[in-house]
Amino acid sequence: MRWMRYLAAVAAAGLVAACGGGGSSTGSSGSNGGGTATPTLTLSIVNSTGAAVTSVSVGGASTVRGTLRDSSGAAVAGRLVTFTVSDEAIATLSPATALTDASGVAQVSVEPASLSARGAATVTASATVGESPVTGSTDFSVSASSLALSALSISSTSLVSGGNATVSTTASIAGVAAGSTPVNVAFSASCGRIDGQDTSAGSFSKTTNGSGVASVTYSSVDGAGQPCSGTVTVTASSAGASAQTGTLTVAAPVANTVTFVDATPQQIFVAGSGAAEQAVLRFRVLSSVGTSLASVPVQLSIETNPGGVGLDASGSTAAVTKTSDADGYVSVSAFSGTIPGAVKVRAALVSSPTVFAESQFLTVASGPPSQRFMSLSAGQAALEGWAIDGTSTTLTVRLADRQGNAVEDGTVINFTAEGGQVARSCATTRTNNISSCSVTFVTQNPRPAGGRASVLAYTEGTKDYVDANGNNIFDAGDSLVQIGDAYRDDNESNAFDAGEFVVPRGASGACAGAGGAFPSRANTCDSGLATTVRQQAVLLFASTSPATPSFVTTRSSVSFRLRSADNPLLPMPAGTRVTATTSPTTCLIDNIGGTPLADVRPAPGSPSEDLASLVALSLSGCAAGNTVTITVTAPSGLATTFPAVTLP
Repeated sequence: MRWMRYLAAVAAAGLVAACGGGGSSTGSSGSNGGGTATPTLTLSIVNSTGAAVTSVSVGGASTVRGTLRDSSGAAVAGRLVTFTVSDEAIATLSPATALTDASGVAQVSVEPASLSARGAATVTASATVGESPVTGSTDFSVSASSLALSALSISSTSLVSGGNATVSTTASIAGVAAGSTPVNVAFSASCGRIDGQDTSAGSFSKTTNGSGVASVTYSSVDGAGQPCSGTVTVTASSAGASAQTGTLTVAAPVANTVTFVDATPQQIFVAGSGAAEQAVLRFRVLSSVGTSLASVPVQLSIETNPGGVGLDASGSTAAVTKTSDADGYVSVSAFSGTIPGAVKVRAALVSSPTVFAESQFLTVASGPPSQRFMSLSAGQAALEGWAIDGTSTTLTVRLADRQGNAVEDGTVINFTAEGGQVARSCATTRTNNISSCSVTFVTQNPRPAGGRASVLAYTEGTKDYVDANGNNIFDAGDSLVQIGDAYRDDNESNAFDAGEFVVPRGASGACAGAGGAFPSRANTCDSGLATTVRQQAVLLFASTSPATPSFVTTRSSVSFRLRSADNPLLPMPAGTRVTATTSPTTCLIDNIGGTPLADVRPAPGSPSEDLASLVALSLSGCAAGNTVTITVTAPSGLATTFPAVTLP
């Protein structure tokens, strides 16, 4: 009997040792196959009071608590425990690891992943006791957060036009300001901007601060820059909370500023000049906060009139009243008169005439470019270009109107060339109030036969005329100096030939043709003042080597004409140098006239002119039979020495 009782006691002790501790969940190192007790890790979730719970919410201060015991049931202190959650979109842990305390307890915080998170998840913990791994887990749910927004606080509910106000709300969770939990609050307004953003197409999001407050600035100007007026509703909302609204009253805008915007174009020309005679002036009406205002009456009047300028109609000097458009603009036309000078137009509010602006920069000029005042010049005309590419010269056009005054800056001059290459255009600028512009011409293919390359410069302008009545307007009784279509007289025949460049204007009136510097195609005239202002120049593609000259000699001189080897009617390039030596040395060279060679400027329309340069050597102490040796050096450096010349 005593033996039987001992066996029963041993069996009971074994059963007790094999059982785990209590709690919401337990864990072990796994089966040992022999019923021996193992370490345990028991998990539970507790709230801020320490009571066990199965649900967590935002602001609930919930904690995952893990208790670690060894196989004998004793608490294991100072051991690392690692926690994980099955779905981080539902809940998060902070931190993810902890050490057990003297009671074998390790704990971490658990919070919903967001204010809108809902669902259930499993939290798992793992540790090692001795060499045995041990785990534990428990399930929990995430419940809705009790989020609420306070009524809107508005710094001022009565605003002037374009005024601002501060709008704020406090987010609370379970009745406590959400200081440690950032909350996104969406703000919108029925008219106006939130923190500078237009909310007509969507709300503007602001995150609460450390006190749970979301604060924004409301501006009573809409996304298009127009002022709001009347009742405006501001709304604040956040997921899971009831939206809050508030209202403001915004005063209607009042016009108190007029500004000058622009004049297009800034320069017009006297009436009858054939050029632009009308400009459009724009002004803008603004409120006190700089927003544009529509439907505001504005009176426009001429303040400075050089003579005959009309407002809104040619010749009319009466003030006119116009109403600003949807963008606050007021436009009026100004028409030139007969006298050049500055023009100034005033725009004033009808409701308050002391509020006004005056136009700037508008000028009536005496006229566009005149054919009589067109001038084209070349920096150098005789270029070393027959065999060399890239020799350059500068072409300059100077322009004036029929009064000899500078034309408008930006007048575009076009260029075209028979040979070589020329920049296509330039725009005039005024230097010391003289109007001009320049382009570069370089030698290259094609090289015209004879080495003469025609270049034409042209722009829109006017013919000259005889102002019979002296009113500075082309009108009845005045006579035109007729000129037909501009063309480039490539063969310099002084008449337009098929294939030559032409600027057609479509007229077919009878008139004589011309060539030379101002080529004009016959029978292309009209009775209008407008024309293509033009001038032609001829550039020479001179040779690098000279032709062998015919020398004229006496005992006191040697003279000859220096020509291009390839085109004998052309000179050598400008800058070519002539040197000479004598034999015996008692025959002295006193002077070499005509060196270096001067630039030769051909006359357009004279293709057969002989442009050879004259060079003359003065000698002294020379006798019959003495010799003179002459060397010609081109600007590129190539030297040509002629056979010695024997003196008679």
